[in-house]
Amino acid sequence: MLLAAVVASLVVIADRLISTWADGHLLLAWVVLWAVVFAGMALFADVARRAAGSLLVRLDQWSRVQAERRADARLWAMARQDPRLMRELEAARQRNDGGSFDEALAPLGMEGPVAKARPAPAPRTAEAMERLARRASGRALF
Repeated sequence: MLLAAVVASLVVIADRLISTWADGHLLLAWVVLWAVVFAGMALFADVARRAAGSLLVRLDQWSRVQAERRADARLWAMARQDPRLMRELEAARQRNDGGSFDEALAPLGMEGPVAKARPAPAPRTAEAMERLARRASGRALF
């Protein structure tokens, strides 16, 4: 809008200057007027291109957000009708909510991620079988 206003003001100024000329220079006035229009468009072409690109990016983001909202609304409407889908959504939400204790530890003054405990390594199958064999050989089965 600002670009169009600047180019329009240049055209108006050129028209005011040209209107004082005599009628004999009408063709020259018309050429000068169009030269001002094209020069204004050429000067502000880069600005207009960037503004149009920025506008397209924002419109794409807006349309993507709107599509996600419509998809969420459709999924929620389906979940209200289907208890299995509702259970799946609730389970996914609980899995997502229960993953981090950072927020819970913040009031205690503990910062940073919580160190996860390593599970005890599972014994290898061969080692477990050997231990069972040693125990069994030490005892009499009769």
